[in-house]
Amino acid sequence: MTTKADFEPKEWNDLMYFACIGVSYKYSTRDVHSLGDLVGFLREMFSVQTFLTSAMNKYGNLELLKEVINELANACKSRQDLLSDDFNTFKNLGPTVARANQILADRATQEEACAMRAFAYELAFEAANAAGDGFLGTGVKLSAEETEFLHELKRHLLDV
Repeated sequence: MTTKADFEPKEWNDLMYFACIGVSYKYSTRDVHSLGDLVGFLREMFSVQTFLTSAMNKYGNLELLKEVINELANACKSRQDLLSDDFNTFKNLGPTVARANQILADRATQEEACAMRAFAYELAFEAANAAGDGFLGTGVKLSAEETEFLHELKRHLLDV
């Protein structure tokens, strides 16, 4: 079984970056200056926490995913931190996903690598689908940009 100890610190950081790529993308496109946007943001945060709990049940048999999920759950940032992060790298998913795939190929089992890719996509989908653009986040859940991001992410994840 692969664990965090099997990775160099830079590799682990890159893998964690990959794991939450969809959440980070979603937050990078959200403007939380109005009440409706703030409510949508909170719905997304709650959705991510709920997903991490269910993901532990689904992927908890794999030590690597258990450690990733625990670290994500414990690494909650404040809203201000999220808003000040630099998300420019999310405009080109290719290098990020390629780096994660290389790390997984070098260090993880095939089962763990597949589970990690599935986890990253599912988390991205949950964050994107949590709140819409309408009143208090109740409108259409997936915008054209979110749908495009998810399609591009899936394409890169399947291009292994």
